[in-house]
Amino acid sequence: MRHPLVRRLAAHCGAVGLITGLLTVAAPAASAADTTTDLGVISDSHTADLAIGGGRVFVPIDDRIIVADTGGNPTGDVVTGLPGIQELAMNADNTRLYAALTGSHEVAEIDTASLAVTRRIDLSAHPCPFTLALLGERLWVGHGCDDGHGGVVGLDLSAATPAPVAVGGEHLRAPVLAAAGDTLVVGRTGIYHADMLVYDIGGDTPEPRGTIDGKKWRMDYLRDLALTSDGTTLFAAADAPGHFARYDTRTLAATGTYGNGWDGYPSAVALGSGGAYVAAGRQWGSTDLTLYDAATGTAMFSADQPDAELLPDGVAFSGPDVFVLLRSPANRLLLWRVTGVALPASNLTVTAPARTYLGSPVTVEGRLTRTDGKALGLKPLAVTRRPIDGTKEPITGVTTQKNGTFTFQDTPPDIGEVTYLVFWDGDDRYRRSSASVTVTVRHISNLTMNGPQSGVVGTAMELTGVLAAGGKPPSPGATLTVQRSVYVDNVSGGSVKLPPVSVNADGTYTFTDTPAIAGRYSYLALWSGEATAGPAKATYQIMVE
Repeated sequence: MRHPLVRRLAAHCGAVGLITGLLTVAAPAASAADTTTDLGVISDSHTADLAIGGGRVFVPIDDRIIVADTGGNPTGDVVTGLPGIQELAMNADNTRLYAALTGSHEVAEIDTASLAVTRRIDLSAHPCPFTLALLGERLWVGHGCDDGHGGVVGLDLSAATPAPVAVGGEHLRAPVLAAAGDTLVVGRTGIYHADMLVYDIGGDTPEPRGTIDGKKWRMDYLRDLALTSDGTTLFAAADAPGHFARYDTRTLAATGTYGNGWDGYPSAVALGSGGAYVAAGRQWGSTDLTLYDAATGTAMFSADQPDAELLPDGVAFSGPDVFVLLRSPANRLLLWRVTGVALPASNLTVTAPARTYLGSPVTVEGRLTRTDGKALGLKPLAVTRRPIDGTKEPITGVTTQKNGTFTFQDTPPDIGEVTYLVFWDGDDRYRRSSASVTVTVRHISNLTMNGPQSGVVGTAMELTGVLAAGGKPPSPGATLTVQRSVYVDNVSGGSVKLPPVSVNADGTYTFTDTPAIAGRYSYLALWSGEATAGPAKATYQIMVE
């Protein structure tokens, strides 16, 4: 059960000083080309898994495996007779698939060509196999029936009848596993201070290398692990401290973080493009999926499914695409395909004036390039205008020129902030990108000033006027700044600021001034404007004898 948000935030704050953070920037949004497919089953499970290989996606559910193509479309093939199926593991050449079966205390081996179960490995002495990590012909199995007697066993798949060999001691629950290179990581689950036990598996027998201390690094309720192909770098997803953490499996030290604790609970992590990118899945937050540059921590892409919940361990790469398992509010299992996220990046910039007046057209400009600044040629862009009320209105027909630049004009329909979102959907060579710019739209304000044409030294003069913002009186409390300049024989005697002038509720104002010397009196009234209306000014001159 999830611990309270306050506790998670406290854990996050406590870890800020312990782990060096990596730079995170705003990332482009999801593509219209992405697909979400209902797999036709209902699931109330709190865990998930999927394996991808040979041009197919394998999704375990209850007692069977559903098969889809890498377009996210179910093929109609189903592998049945797999009671209590949990995690899957695919071998390197995509010919064999392994499934942990808690219902029968077995590991099933499946031929991916025929989808037939070719053998079942008995684990009744190590009941409730739950998690898997496959490396060559060695399969590591995390088991545990929530009775405090979990653990890990290794299987030599080259043997006709693999004999389970225990690794380490007991676990409270089935641990989460990751194996690569000469490294096996066993992560404790369902507890605060989730230690991650690191083993060297380069020899015939796993040798303990050390422990990544869950208490030291504030790791609570571990959900998922991923290792780089050489086994030296570990990525972990856990409820606390709220970000995804990176560790060195040789020094057992934390070396970086991805994201922060405000985006949701880290629940799934996967590596793509040879370890260049980290796909990070979250629950109960503002962002379901984020793609990070593994080296820098920069957020390259983010996407959200507001009407569905991402399932733990439910993220996997398929070439440049990422597949995510979701559960709808009606407990329908959904397969979400997010396309092209692991392709080389593109760069989209957009600019516009910071302010404009209602009724005036806004010119929006920008450029689409590769990261090295070279143009991508003629590309159609999707442009959306989003006024302050949150509605989205498309602006059609926007395309880049050969040099990558684009421009369009639009007249905002109302006052307030209006945001222009520009999106390029990418192609088969470069990843999508997006950018936005916000323009503040205000009413045009008008200020008038009137008074006598002449005056006499020592006699008070009254000046009046009207202030209007968009044809209406300004907000209550508006005041004017008035400056007076006196010219004698056309030589200025300097300017004097008069006391502030209050504007009446109907927009009118009045002030008086008593001239002390003869000359030409020039009055300048200024209004600085407000959130919904721009500034205004008015002048008036009086000859004083």
